[in-house]
Amino acid sequence: MLKLRLPNFEVHSEQKLMSLWNGILVEYDGGAFTTNYISKLISNIKSGLKEANVEAKIVQSDSKLFIETTQIKEALSITQRVFGVTRTMPYIRTELRRVHDTLPSVSERFLKQGFFPMVKVRSIDSKSISMQEMAQAFDLGKTPNLKDESMKTIDVSVEVVGDVCHLYADHLAVVGPGGLPIGAGDRVICLVSGGIDSPVATWMMMRRGCPVAILFAYFPMGGDESDLKRFISVVRELRKWHIGEEMQVYVYKHDQNLVVFRKTALRFTCILCRRMMYRVANEFANIVKAKAIVTGENLAQVASQTLQNLSVINQASKLPVLRPLIGLDKEEIVKIAKHIGTYEASCIRVSSGCTPIKGCWARPPKPVTYASLDTIIKIESSLNIRELLERSVDSLRKFPDEWFTS
Repeated sequence: MLKLRLPNFEVHSEQKLMSLWNGILVEYDGGAFTTNYISKLISNIKSGLKEANVEAKIVQSDSKLFIETTQIKEALSITQRVFGVTRTMPYIRTELRRVHDTLPSVSERFLKQGFFPMVKVRSIDSKSISMQEMAQAFDLGKTPNLKDESMKTIDVSVEVVGDVCHLYADHLAVVGPGGLPIGAGDRVICLVSGGIDSPVATWMMMRRGCPVAILFAYFPMGGDESDLKRFISVVRELRKWHIGEEMQVYVYKHDQNLVVFRKTALRFTCILCRRMMYRVANEFANIVKAKAIVTGENLAQVASQTLQNLSVINQASKLPVLRPLIGLDKEEIVKIAKHIGTYEASCIRVSSGCTPIKGCWARPPKPVTYASLDTIIKIESSLNIRELLERSVDSLRKFPDEWFTS
């Protein structure tokens, strides 16, 4: 079973606690990050906060970032979606020389809000104060008699570094997506259909630091454009994660290719279709300067995804083809889709006219599961593949950004 450090979208906190904090602590894997990666992580966080109109200042310390802001809830909603972040939580900061005055008042603020603080001193990197003195200073603000059954206990961790003291509430911690900051890797092209699999594959490449350019092959299912609406809904969710880099989204007309393939070699339609998608993606890569193609293909899930057929399809691409989902079960893919927010969008019903449909209208009744490359090349030699490719590339259009923000 695949295990990922997926985010917990519900911040486990009471709304009235939000006013008690000075800012957000962001933790990352300091051992794995280079200086450039950290700079990119900070840049991405700043970009996300700015786009959300959150005023904040970021201070770096070891493998932590302190985001000083009064907009705690809004900042948390951004930081938990930034790749490279492993954990975020609110904090209270105070100068060590003022700790005996500050901690009792902090304790009293918790009590007034109905929370009984239980202090836990995690570390003291200071010659000015001991763990015992720190705990005593915090306890000055509370009396055991004040705790009644209506009060909720809150564990507060205390950490002192140099002349600064930080307090955290561990139960408010939110697990981040981990991975690498977007922009740390090269751009890739993601073939996104709007179904469940391809958005998950796209998210997984984003998690490895790759900015993505999305390519949508449009072959209308019906007059209501429900398939296009589904795709737009999926991309809206993916864009929430693509913080710090521009996500370029393009579409091209693919239906004319499918009509030709079905008339020429019906049983081989799926393989011919995928090979044409790869060709268009290779041409598109020159426009967006991408280094690889990413698909949601999963081994043996459908007829075109047998190992033999994938090998034949690969031959049409000059760029490497990455398949993050290749060994996952459908249940694992669905679980990730639900965590990242694309599942419901992918389940929007697609219709042909007024009738809901499932799958692709061009799919043959009995698709070939084991095609030979020689057979495919022979079929394509009877077609004007170059002309079909040129028509497809000529139809490339960039989606306006406002389609995904409204």
